[in-house]
Amino acid sequence: MNFLDKMISGRVSQREFAQIVLRAFAEKGVDNLEYHEAEFALKVPGKDSAVFLHNSYAEFSRARRKKKERPAIIAKLVASFTSIPEIPRSFAAAKPNLMPVLRDAAYYSLSRLLTRKHKSDDLELEWQSEKFAGGLILGLAYDTEHSITSLNQKQLIEWGIDAKEAFAAAKDNLWEKTDPSKMIGQDGVYIADWHDSYDSSRMMLTELIYRLQVEGDPVAFVPNRDAFWITGKDNLPGLRAVMKAGSESHFNLGHSLSPDLYVLLDGRWELYIPEDAELKAQWQSIRMQRSYLDYEQQKKLLDQIHEQTGEDYFVARFNILERDKTQWSVCVWTKDVDSSLPKTDSIGFVVDADNKDMFVVPWERAVEIAGSLMQEEPGLVPVRYRVREFPADAQVERLRAVGMRM
Repeated sequence: MNFLDKMISGRVSQREFAQIVLRAFAEKGVDNLEYHEAEFALKVPGKDSAVFLHNSYAEFSRARRKKKERPAIIAKLVASFTSIPEIPRSFAAAKPNLMPVLRDAAYYSLSRLLTRKHKSDDLELEWQSEKFAGGLILGLAYDTEHSITSLNQKQLIEWGIDAKEAFAAAKDNLWEKTDPSKMIGQDGVYIADWHDSYDSSRMMLTELIYRLQVEGDPVAFVPNRDAFWITGKDNLPGLRAVMKAGSESHFNLGHSLSPDLYVLLDGRWELYIPEDAELKAQWQSIRMQRSYLDYEQQKKLLDQIHEQTGEDYFVARFNILERDKTQWSVCVWTKDVDSSLPKTDSIGFVVDADNKDMFVVPWERAVEIAGSLMQEEPGLVPVRYRVREFPADAQVERLRAVGMRM
C-alpha cells in the first residue's frame, strides 16, 4: 500500500498523520513547520503559534471506513490555520460573527499550562470565559467559514465592552443559527443534528430545552463539541442509551468535552449524579478514564515546566487499579519525597519501599488524618495537592489502622 492509499483508507499512526498534514501545508506554500511529537503538534520555529493535531487525528481515524471524508478533514485543518481571520477593530463589525463555545475546565487549565511553558502567560491574553456548570466553562469565539478563533480578555478591552454584552451578542447569534427542528427525538431521547461545531453550545439555550417532551427534569450529556444529548431524569432507558452512545463518542471522536451528566433545575444546569446503581457505575468508569487522560496531559506539561524552571518535586500519577471487576484510582505519597498528588479514590502511603512498608487508605480518611499537610495547588484543573512533608509517626499509625497493605 503506497502513502496516498494509506492516507485515504488505511490505519495511520500519529507520526504518519503529522507527515500527511505537513505535506498538505507544503502544497499550500507553508513549508516551515516542524513536528513536535511530545505535544503532537506542528510549530513554526521561533514562534508561539502551533497546529495541535489531536482532534483532527481523531476525526481522521474515525473516518477510515468513509474514504471520501479523509481528504476533507486534512483540507479543513490546513484552511483553519492558513486562513486565520483578522479580528475587526470595532465591536460593531465583529458582533455578527461572535459565537459562544462550551469548553471543559480541564482543557482551559491545560491551555494555561501551555502558555506557562512557552513563557507567554500574559493575563490579558487568556481566553474570555465564565463558569457555566460543573466542570464546564463558556468561552467566546470569532467564527468564520474556515476557523473558530477564541477571543481573549484583551480583545474586549480594545472593543470597549464588558463580557456581559459580548456573551449576550454571542447567544443571540447562536439563536439565529438554531432551527429547533434539528433537536430530533425518539422515545424521550433527543439528539442534536446541527453539525455546525456549536451543537454542545446550545446547552445554554434553556428555553429550547424546556420545549422538549421528556420524563422529569431534563438531563444533558455533551461528550464532545459536536454532540448534545437530552433525555429526562425519570427515563432510565433513555439515560442508559445516552450514556452508552455518548461515552463512546467522548473517547473516540475529537473535541472531547465532558464525561458528566447535567440536570436542568429552575433554569440552571447542575452536575447530576445518577441514582441507578448500574448507571452510576458506568458514569464513574467514564469519569475515571477521563480523569486519567487529563492528569496524564497535566503531568507531562508540569514536568516540562519544572525542567525549564529547575523546580524539583515529584508530580504523581493518577493510577487506575482493578480487582474483581471493580476499578478504583490511587496515587502514591512517598516518605521524604516532595510531591504533587492528584485527587484519587485512595492514597498509597510508602513508608519504606525497600522493606515493602506500604499501605492504601481511602482518600476521605487520609484527609481526616493528614489533610493539614495537603495544600491545594492554585489554578489547576483537575485539582492537585502539594505535600512537602510526610505524616508524622503518630499519624502514620492512625493511617495504617484504617488502611490495607499494598
